[in-house]
Amino acid sequence: MREEQERASRLLAAQANAVALFDEVTARGVIAPGLGEQAASDRIRDLANEMFCGDPDKHRLAADLPVIFAAGRRYFAGRPDITGAELYAQIAQLAGEAGWSLGGTHAGHLVGEFPHEKIDGADIESYIAPGNTTPMRREDKAGRACHWILEIHLVAAARQFGGFYEQLLDLG
Repeated sequence: MREEQERASRLLAAQANAVALFDEVTARGVIAPGLGEQAASDRIRDLANEMFCGDPDKHRLAADLPVIFAAGRRYFAGRPDITGAELYAQIAQLAGEAGWSLGGTHAGHLVGEFPHEKIDGADIESYIAPGNTTPMRREDKAGRACHWILEIHLVAAARQFGGFYEQLLDLG
């Protein structure tokens, strides 16, 4: 019985991979007018290798990005008076515990008005960064609630690769 469950699980995983591959083939325009069958097949094979084979550390990093983001969001949610420095320190700790380093000097920033209000690089209060000791839950200069983007940039410095994940922190 267990053997059949494992077999069924592998078949379902293969099916999900096939759907993901088809979606990526479409998104990247791998099949194009004038492209011969062998060339298209070769491109699809190469794309499948890129998506499903390759380096387990890179796959682990990709999997860790949303996990660390979610943990950072939970940490933020549980601390009404959290500062940018405190959240940055927590994100750095989570990254280190997972075996990664942070790839930037900050882990996010205030959301500006469309089309992207300029964030003053010298104004540390605009960033989730060391040195920002102001509460993140506050009003901006116009009296509106501040909203934040949390950016998770993980790197494997020794192997020189990394990944990036960002979303709204306090909405959603």
